[in-house]
Amino acid sequence: MKYIGGIKMDERLIGKKYYETMIEDTRKHPIQALGEMFLVEQKKERADLTAIRFAQGEVYFQHHDYEAAIFKWENIEGELGSWAKKNIADAYFELEMYSTAEDIYKSVDTNEAVLKTEVLLQLFSLYIVESRNDLASKVVKEAVEFQPDYPNVTEIARAFFEEQKDWNSAVVLAANESIRTESMGWFDVLKTYIQQGVAQSMDPDYFSTVLGSLYTLDQDRFEKVTVALWKNYKYTDSYFEWLRVINNLIDTIELNQGDVWDELSVYYRDAYAGLLEGTHLIKDLSPVVPRLLENWLKIADGELSLFAAASALSWNEIFPDTINALVIQDAESLLAKSPKLGGGLEAGEKLFNSIIQWAEENDLRVGNKLKWMVEGLKDTNNFNLLLVGSTGNGKTSFIQSIVGESIAAEDHSSLVSVKDGDDLEILEITDTDSKVVMELAELDETRRQRGTIVDVTIISDYLRNNGLRLLDTPGFNGEKSVESDFQGYLHGSDGLMFVLDARAPFTGSERDLLLEIQMMAPKLPIHFLLNKMDTIYSDQVAVRMEDETWDKVNAYFPNAKVFAFSKLYDSKQQLKDLSAFLQSNYQDDNWKERRSEKILAFIRKTLSYLLEKRAANERKCEHSISWNEQMEVKLNGAVNQLADLEKEKSENIIRSYRSLKDEVKSQLSSKIPELLRDCSKSLTESSDFSQVHVQLNQEMNERIQAFISDKIMPQYYRSLQDWIASSQMEFSQSQQFMDEMSAGFNELYKEERITLAGDFRVLDDWRRDADRMTSSIRIENVNILLRRTPSQLLLKGAGKLFGAIPQNKANMYNRYKKYLESEDYLDVAEMITERFLTQFGLFEKSLDRDISLFYRSSFALLQKTIEQTQTEIKDYQAALEHMKENPEVYRDPITLFEVKLRQLERLEKIEKKRLAQLQRK
Repeated sequence: MKYIGGIKMDERLIGKKYYETMIEDTRKHPIQALGEMFLVEQKKERADLTAIRFAQGEVYFQHHDYEAAIFKWENIEGELGSWAKKNIADAYFELEMYSTAEDIYKSVDTNEAVLKTEVLLQLFSLYIVESRNDLASKVVKEAVEFQPDYPNVTEIARAFFEEQKDWNSAVVLAANESIRTESMGWFDVLKTYIQQGVAQSMDPDYFSTVLGSLYTLDQDRFEKVTVALWKNYKYTDSYFEWLRVINNLIDTIELNQGDVWDELSVYYRDAYAGLLEGTHLIKDLSPVVPRLLENWLKIADGELSLFAAASALSWNEIFPDTINALVIQDAESLLAKSPKLGGGLEAGEKLFNSIIQWAEENDLRVGNKLKWMVEGLKDTNNFNLLLVGSTGNGKTSFIQSIVGESIAAEDHSSLVSVKDGDDLEILEITDTDSKVVMELAELDETRRQRGTIVDVTIISDYLRNNGLRLLDTPGFNGEKSVESDFQGYLHGSDGLMFVLDARAPFTGSERDLLLEIQMMAPKLPIHFLLNKMDTIYSDQVAVRMEDETWDKVNAYFPNAKVFAFSKLYDSKQQLKDLSAFLQSNYQDDNWKERRSEKILAFIRKTLSYLLEKRAANERKCEHSISWNEQMEVKLNGAVNQLADLEKEKSENIIRSYRSLKDEVKSQLSSKIPELLRDCSKSLTESSDFSQVHVQLNQEMNERIQAFISDKIMPQYYRSLQDWIASSQMEFSQSQQFMDEMSAGFNELYKEERITLAGDFRVLDDWRRDADRMTSSIRIENVNILLRRTPSQLLLKGAGKLFGAIPQNKANMYNRYKKYLESEDYLDVAEMITERFLTQFGLFEKSLDRDISLFYRSSFALLQKTIEQTQTEIKDYQAALEHMKENPEVYRDPITLFEVKLRQLERLEKIEKKRLAQLQRK
């Protein structure tokens, strides 16, 4: 590198101050001095004007005469040729002729690193001016890659990437520069990007080299950057890949004694806990968790190392041989030497809540009573004292003596919990429901519901001062074994007080019951309350009774104590003595620590319940599918039976109607001709035979109308009413059949699901139709004797011609009479019958539709039930298929909860061992 006047030549060329190296007399203006030099050099035989022209171009550029500068630089070759070309591009840039400047910049071909970098930076500036940011990014990346040590080039690139929010490029720049320069400044820039969340789109493996480099330089920074990356990927799809990357890296690290990474260890702990929350399958966790635990144990210190060791042993216990044997040995050794552990109750509570949340998300319900018992264990302000005794031993009156108020009846069948609080509050709790009871008086019915928990919060100084919650169980009445609910009450209690009746203390059945209880809860403190001492007639006998009871009790329960109690004793002193009894025999220093063990027992019970629930759900689906398929067959059979019934009743009803209609038709067909022939009696020899046919025709129509109105219509009305009554019987028989069918189905459904009801409104419609059709009918006059038949034409003609001649009237009379009496009138009868029965025929045609209306709603209900049944079958089949195809979706979370439970149980054993050692000391 040339230095002229203490300044690098590259710097002079970049700043266009090369001309200063040529001017010796600084008193002259550069233009004058260079002009004189140009004239002198031009006169030489072998003149070399290159340097002078280059220098003149610089001076013109400095004075903004860009055209003159371009002219001077255009023909320069040699060493300064590439710089001259670059300067020409600079001039065009200043003239805002960007396209020309770009072309010239791109044409500069040089091996000089400084010149090439300057050209790239100028192109970068040009692209920014033109807002061509993609090209600007490409050029500045090329400059950084070509000459990263060039002054300010990486800072320029960083500023540009940040301004453009091109965070991927910014992260890549910071990572590359961190590795290349090993500068803590660049590592800090990278950490800032990660903390801002702009590195989330990068593959985790990209940072492996960066972290490896940083570990060798600064372990504190390594931990901080690692934690930042952990936060960055924790809630993304790349989380498992990140865990693989960090585990690979920690595998390669050799830790020195004294290295402490507390923050990173916490992230390992949280990662392990999060992976076991029941949201991942074991097949996804198997490649990750063992190495996670190994590395957690590697970097953990203090109490966290014990959690890591317990976690590793618990995982390996459920999934044998998945963790390195040497790691398992180290974990066992570490736990064997472990000091005090804390947070057992809180950890158990957290695990229980996780299980409950997972169960609810998977449509599984853990009973309210179980959740209530765990909530009670979380309340370490109150000692849970379980009161047990035979029915009539006075447990309830004992509670009344303490709180000063009657809470429950002696024969209640529920668990009654009583604790102190600011206000009266009563909750009725079952496995499926929890509701508020407003007054103690309302408990009369509630407390008799077996299996219910009644949680009473009442203002009680005694309970508050003694930190006591009383759990009053239903009285035993000679039962040979305890119920499952009672077993839960045992696990949720800190101590048991068995209430004895002083008149018959510690009977054989009470002894057997207590021995069974002791087998179920061997570590539960058991003591006795000898109640109803006021029934003993003398103090001497009372003392003897107390001693004898103690002797009986100690034969089976050597550590148990007996407290004599009477409602007639000095209340204040008796309660004070009771407080001392409770304090000395129950409330030792470790009862709160034992709560965590009890919660773990409930967790194990919950996991067992959930596993059984899975199998029960499968069985339920299979049973429901089979049962619904049977019901579908029965329902389809019912539809067919109902269709057959409808067909039978429809045929009966229509046949009956046709019968009465045919009867009327027959009557009309036979009676009308008789009526018409009988009209011959109205004919006499004195009749006007010229008009007699008109008179007879009118009389015939009147007789027909009178016959229909007076005889046929009333008769038809009665027949219709009889037919409707008969139809009603048919419908009633159908309804009876449908009632029996409904009852059969509802018995199978165990609920009132199907009610098949016929629509009897059809009968009302028929009654209205019958009234309408028979109330009034007018048959239009029929041309009986006014037709143009040959015989009628002959008679009418003869009547007009001979009717006025007296001698011929007898002849006409005989002719007419003979005609009227001999005519059959069948066509007339048929015509009148057809007219009369027209509306009744229409009514008959509607009977099929009307009868179907009676059964329509029943068919619709059966069809709807069939469709619902088919839907239920499909739903259960889909659920069963899902359970059988993906058993791990249900099984794996429970297995993982089991791993966490084993971890807490191990830690609990360590804590119990520590407490035992303290007690021995």
